[in-house]
Amino acid sequence: MVEALLNQILEKLVELQSEIDQMKTKLATKEDLAAVATKGDLISIQQAILETNRIVKNIELNQERHERILDVLSKRSIEHEARYQRLTASAGKEN
Repeated sequence: MVEALLNQILEKLVELQSEIDQMKTKLATKEDLAAVATKGDLISIQQAILETNRIVKNIELNQERHERILDVLSKRSIEHEARYQRLTASAGKEN
């Protein structure tokens, strides 16, 4: 009878140990928690993203402005080249 009771206690202890082991595997460790970003970290990340978006928009606006300037300069260059060709052609006829 004592032996049967001890066996029941032992079985219950084994069962409890198994449950404790399962709980340990499910619990987050301190290292796991440290790896998770805090609210402050998330706010900082959001601010950095917003700042990056603002910078990218400024770059895009500058790029568009530069493209328009390059178009104007290209047209002027073509006009100057045409004038130069006409001047050299007319100077060649005079000689």
